[in-house]
Amino acid sequence: MTGANQAQAEYWASAAGLRWIEFEDALDTAMAGMLATVLDAAAISIGDRVLDIGCGTGASTMDAAARAAGGTVLGVDISRPLLDRARSRAAAGGFENISFHLADAQTDGLCGHAFDVLVSRLGMSFFSDTVAAFENIAKSLHDGARMAFVSWAGVRDNPWFKIPKIAAEKRLGQKRLGMPPESDADEPGPTATQDPDRVAGMMKRAGLTSIVARPVSIVLTPPNGVRGAAATSSRVGPAARIMKAFGGTSADALAIEDAVAEAFSKFERDGEVRVPAMVNLFTCMT
Repeated sequence: MTGANQAQAEYWASAAGLRWIEFEDALDTAMAGMLATVLDAAAISIGDRVLDIGCGTGASTMDAAARAAGGTVLGVDISRPLLDRARSRAAAGGFENISFHLADAQTDGLCGHAFDVLVSRLGMSFFSDTVAAFENIAKSLHDGARMAFVSWAGVRDNPWFKIPKIAAEKRLGQKRLGMPPESDADEPGPTATQDPDRVAGMMKRAGLTSIVARPVSIVLTPPNGVRGAAATSSRVGPAARIMKAFGGTSADALAIEDAVAEAFSKFERDGEVRVPAMVNLFTCMT
């Protein structure tokens, strides 16, 4: 695939992107509350035609399909390996109202005016031109269709990101000169839509209406206690980026994970970990 977001296509097919398959169960479990929040906001009806942008390995697509049992869901993603996994999961789950499409949602055609509802769990913050992406995606929705998507707020508001980032900086800062530069908050990435007012302005410029953009507190529910939470959050997110930048070793990875597990212990009660988190929820109409 080539196009406006070729770098994203390459990333999500790389070893770093494929960790979403490796940690699929843990991530889906941790983010169950986030997914329920966006699907509730979308108000999916039983016969709706639903478009799921950035569907990844298919958890959001399958949950949307269960709510739209008499309708259809199209899951779209830029990563072929993630879509292959999503197809496998949907087939194993017996879903007959799901299909998948490999595409760059910023530029590729997505079935003009075919859908009643758009949903996205963390898939709308990776575009090189977000306004253009909103404009293009809106072409696939009929007039008056609903959109609901959720994205991360900033790192400082999310221990799931902040604690592993600090642990990686401390570990690798002792061995390397300097740390990788902080990424621009507006660049494509997990927190690119962390400013809800800025994103609402882009939605308005794209011609969307009835825009509501607001922060929402949720709880992440990773499985397997503090060790499971530490392993998942250390291998997917800022700590993983720092490890890659400095060529961290397996010993570094284990040391970071140990530090994260110790910090996450404050979120554990009776063997279950509940990590407070902040996301931004966006809803609008075409």
